[in-house]
Amino acid sequence: MQHAALWLLGPGVKGLLNHGAAFVAQRGGNIVKDIADRFGDRVVVFMSIMAEPENIARMDADKGILRRETACDVVFQPLREPTVPEGFQKALHGFNIVTEDAPGLIAELTLMIERFGMLIVGHTGERRVVSEPIRIIEAGQNFVIMLPVHFDPLKFTTALTDLVQKYHGTIVTPLGKVPGLLS
Repeated sequence: MQHAALWLLGPGVKGLLNHGAAFVAQRGGNIVKDIADRFGDRVVVFMSIMAEPENIARMDADKGILRRETACDVVFQPLREPTVPEGFQKALHGFNIVTEDAPGLIAELTLMIERFGMLIVGHTGERRVVSEPIRIIEAGQNFVIMLPVHFDPLKFTTALTDLVQKYHGTIVTPLGKVPGLLS
């Protein structure tokens, strides 16, 4: 099996996610992860795909069909099989936090992750307005990471707790193993 990434970028076409999903399915692919988001009148769809190499090649060759059907920009990128870089543990780990949103929050989080020698494999961020009793914007952050072989989970948990408290939040899911392609 081979992996690939598919992006659709364009106007808010009705059924855009379905167009992308049908394109992948008709060519023998399986969607492992997808994200769809709207920004005003623009839409972004991302799909992580897994399929036999010949089906990935077919999707790559046929991406112009999807472009014509949707009037969107289409980017298709075949990928190599994920591997564990030297010096990292094989198991994937992750954590999830919810805090008040603030400029620099993600930059501070990713800098802390880098300082601990971790490798970010996946990140999902989400924001919402909580209007009671006063208007607050919450930020949820979910990270999937690879840990270096030599890693101190207690020091990391202490640093993460301090950072989360700084932004008036909570650790929803503490650092722990998560299922993934490499475990």
